Amino acid sequence: MSSSDGAAPPINVKILRSYGKLLGIPHTAHGARTVALERVGDCEITMFETLEAGSAAAPLFWMELFDLRVHASRDSRGCHNMSDAVAAFNDFASQASRLAELPSRDIGEAVG
Repeated sequence: MSSSDGAAPPINVKILRSYGKLLGIPHTAHGARTVALERVGDCEITMFETLEAGSAAAPLFWMELFDLRVHASRDSRGCHNMSDAVAAFNDFASQASRLAELPSRDIGEAVG
């Protein structure tokens, strides 16, 4: 459901919709449920739930910045509330934008 002018929804709306999708995915044998939030360059920002999600101290969900070029996680963060999630999303989008500016030969060196 995008707005009538074609603009992307605000980040918090995108996160909320994705969380709803995440909760609608049936549990699998390994217990992880994952939803892609956005692709930035050659990176993908995803939201996932871990087996510990039901405990009181555990985050509601995790967000991850995954680099599709090197098939590795660049960063991840547990989100206890919407402000955590928006901050993580903005940070990951910024990291992905910087990575997109790197020459291909430098990508592997930037992992970790």
